[in-house]
Amino acid sequence: MDIQDVLQVAQITGKNVVDAGLVSGEYVPTRLSYENRNNLVLFRVDGLLEDTLVFSNIITSRRDIQQLLGTSSIEDTYVKLLEAVSSPRELEVVEFRDHFVEVGLDLSKLPFIKYYREDGARYLTSSVYIACYESICNASFHRTMYLSRDRAVLRIVPRHLHHIITRYSERGKDTPVALVLGLSPLQELAAATSPPFGVFEVSVGAALTNNNRVVKTPRYGLPVPVEASVIVEGVISRLERAPEGPFTDILMLVDQVREQPVFIAEHLYVSRKAPRAIHAIVPGLWEHQLLMGFPREAQIYVEVKRVVPCVSAVRLTEGGSTWLHAVIAVNEKCSYADAKLAAITAIAAHPSVKHIVVVDDDIDIDNPLMIEWAVATRCKGGEDVLVIPGIRGSTLDPRSSEGAGDKVIIMAIKPRNEPTEKYTRVRVP
Repeated sequence: MDIQDVLQVAQITGKNVVDAGLVSGEYVPTRLSYENRNNLVLFRVDGLLEDTLVFSNIITSRRDIQQLLGTSSIEDTYVKLLEAVSSPRELEVVEFRDHFVEVGLDLSKLPFIKYYREDGARYLTSSVYIACYESICNASFHRTMYLSRDRAVLRIVPRHLHHIITRYSERGKDTPVALVLGLSPLQELAAATSPPFGVFEVSVGAALTNNNRVVKTPRYGLPVPVEASVIVEGVISRLERAPEGPFTDILMLVDQVREQPVFIAEHLYVSRKAPRAIHAIVPGLWEHQLLMGFPREAQIYVEVKRVVPCVSAVRLTEGGSTWLHAVIAVNEKCSYADAKLAAITAIAAHPSVKHIVVVDDDIDIDNPLMIEWAVATRCKGGEDVLVIPGIRGSTLDPRSSEGAGDKVIIMAIKPRNEPTEKYTRVRVP
């Protein structure tokens, strides 16, 4: 993306623009994002690539995603996202040199930022890695910690990129990758989905953006969206590892230090469209939560609605970092048994969820006070709280043991065998 693309997104979502100018790469971007949730923030940091800006807060609400996709409701937004996953668009390859130019390799010129005092070093947080093995390609987010002008270390969990790295390692080879910065919000959203192995997230993004043009990187032929601001070609070493972390995770807790694979940079390319724009996703804040959590929320809604049609709405709550806590609203025709089934289905759709509250749809599920009110007035602890112990959950949950923990379902709906009026909240006249 260039700066005009970013400003166009701000216009679509109705955000004002705050240009903070030149700022320190330590902590200031975090404060700027935190203090300007409803504003798009632009800034520069020392030593950054020429003709390049950094931005934050481009997506800070579900409404932003809805407006970018042009849908009439959040529920339609879920459906459109998952339709793109199931029907990705075929990609069109265009000439690399028409869109990118190589510059001197120096990772220090990228916006590595130290977001919190607890973090172990400076990080790229919007870095999407693209890798291919035989005919299968993958694009996924991986936080990247600066090591030197040509080396960085990235966090890799055992998913698709890990699988590709394993295949190359079995052949005694390093894994060719493209580290990509400056993608559009919808391509970033696609990179945060979890489609089946073999579905290329860039093709999902192409279906969402109606832009299917990609370039093939000069050395390794990796397909990268033409909209990217920066591409770094290199390899993930099968032998070289380095300590990664500590780092503030989505729960605003400090993730531990681990030995992780090292990315060895070989070539740095920048878009010919300038000023270029690179996204700084502040860990633990709303962009991190929405990019990571919204695709899971969509999956929950579609799966739960399919099994239990009387479900009205679903949310992964901000208080649970849009990851661990869910609220499900059901209509008045939904039986107690079906409402409970909805909660159990949500666990299957998003195994990382920890606590689920089920409410009637007279409760505003975007209002935590109303959810608490429903629990206070409609839940009877001895009858309406279900605990499922020792089940797979999230490794991010500090109370889990190697990812296994307890699930809690709280049924905070009106008792179906009692008068409705007894549990109806009086409205302010």
